[in-house]
Amino acid sequence: MVEKNQLFELEILKHVEDDARLNNRLAASKLGCSVKLAHELLRKMVDRGCLHIKKLHSRRWDYFLTPKGIAEKARLTREFISFSRYFYHEARKASSMLCRRLSERGYKTVAFIGTGDLAEIFYLGVKEWNLDIKIVYADKAEKFLGVPVKAFSELIDTDVDALIICTYDEHNPMLKFELPDGIKRTEKMYWLFDEEFYNNTKEEIEH
Repeated sequence: MVEKNQLFELEILKHVEDDARLNNRLAASKLGCSVKLAHELLRKMVDRGCLHIKKLHSRRWDYFLTPKGIAEKARLTREFISFSRYFYHEARKASSMLCRRLSERGYKTVAFIGTGDLAEIFYLGVKEWNLDIKIVYADKAEKFLGVPVKAFSELIDTDVDALIICTYDEHNPMLKFELPDGIKRTEKMYWLFDEEFYNNTKEEIEH
């Protein structure tokens, strides 16, 4: 599995390939991490020989890809593509399983939180197990596959049986979901790779 720091390094290598101007603050902003972590990543990549620094003056250091950096970028790109295929394959299986479990519990109606690629995958599972998707909550969009869309801010209370979380941490897509700011998880919410849900469901079936 591709680790979070490897994805960060790939983003840095891609940036440097297009633009030599880079500093700790800019890297932190692009990666969505702390300045301290960005500094550590850049330092280690320089130490490993993936990046070369050219100091123009005290406030500007430009970064350039070395031959080793070019090879590392190609390697990380291959690993990321391979992991992406694995993630979507597993997401399709898990979404079908989750929708099946919801159906077996007697649930009839669902709503999605998010309209990205994971929502499209879940849509297949919803249709497969005859669940009715009533509404989708997103930051923008008028409709999602024919389903009405409301703003995240309107997600206060809903009468659907289940809220399916279709947002996730892009650096840890199989380990962590990310809910939009201001939204707290409730008992109605279900996440694709939520082991507790599957374990509880397994116990229900066995008993």
